[in-house]
Amino acid sequence: MADDVRTFETGFERQERQRPSRMEVIPAGPARRRWSAEAKARIIASSFEPGANIAEIARTHGLLPQQLYAWRHDSIPGKRLASKKLGFVPAVVEDADGSGSADGGGDEIVIRTARLAIHLPPRVSEEHIARVLAAVSRSG
Repeated sequence: MADDVRTFETGFERQERQRPSRMEVIPAGPARRRWSAEAKARIIASSFEPGANIAEIARTHGLLPQQLYAWRHDSIPGKRLASKKLGFVPAVVEDADGSGSADGGGDEIVIRTARLAIHLPPRVSEEHIARVLAAVSRSG
């Protein structure tokens, strides 16, 4: 371990028009690791087991506990989107049977997500839709 220690001068003195006689190069720290999705999933799953010690699991895999907590946070569905402001996207109007009118006088508005479908009356305000979507995003 003692031969691993290297000295480094933060400055050097030199005579006018003379190059420094010695310069020491400090090697860079360890390279940034890349984790496969499978490895991350395995580590995250082990951290959610009952009685799991986050610091111990992180130490076992050479991580900082903060990194494992960030992975856990990102792995919970909807957490990444929860911090983003809700907005409106272009609507796709489906009129399969041709009975709908161009003025939006259909039976209902349906907003489909990966997990649910929200059915709204046709003349609902944007504010009401925003409140409904905000409530859905808060519920996780």
